[in-house]
Amino acid sequence: MSQLPILLIDTSASRCAVGLAADVLYQRFGEEERKSAQNLLPLVAEIAQSADIALNDLSAVAVMAGPGSFTGLRIGVGVAQALAMANKTPGIALSNLAVLALAAAEESELDTFLVALAAREGEFYFAAYTLDENLGVRLVGKEQVAPADQLIMPEGLEEAALVGDVWASEESLRLLAAGSLARASHFNPGVSLEIMAKLAAKRLAAGLVGDASSLRPNYVKEQLDY
Repeated sequence: MSQLPILLIDTSASRCAVGLAADVLYQRFGEEERKSAQNLLPLVAEIAQSADIALNDLSAVAVMAGPGSFTGLRIGVGVAQALAMANKTPGIALSNLAVLALAAAEESELDTFLVALAAREGEFYFAAYTLDENLGVRLVGKEQVAPADQLIMPEGLEEAALVGDVWASEESLRLLAAGSLARASHFNPGVSLEIMAKLAAKRLAAGLVGDASSLRPNYVKEQLDY
């Protein structure tokens, strides 16, 4: 099976984004904040028409599964499930943390990435990733959500890229890194459909796909299998 085309759905931010990775990457973005439920399906139809690709010819439907806005995640995952089921298309649930790690890899010469995002009530989403030729990035341990002093850092690290804006603003996280790393560099890349497409293509080529029922929101407490 060809790796392409892959439909990309991201509703983890305030504006939804839809991509279709084919010979080129087609992109569409919702113009209004918090209108994913109304905008998503029309954007999917529009982008499929622009690319002249039928939805039942997709190799996969990839969705940004979180962590992120609970409401936004449910909308995106629900639409991805429906499309995958209706068209008998494999699904790929992508972690926002993994996408950010791969985005940082585009800017950094390092091969280890500590990704942190603000969660609720003083907690942080956190995960460590390493570069992987086949997977793009590979999760080290598990994704976590906890206060900074309860996060578990990987052992044996000498240097790593600190990914996310909270590293610069939260002293508790900086202390966590300082106690474990000899050298660290800070990166704050944005989540883009281009990086999402790269990670989805890697996961598809590696066979890390499932059916529609495998697509579910990633609240971190319920760990994704890939």
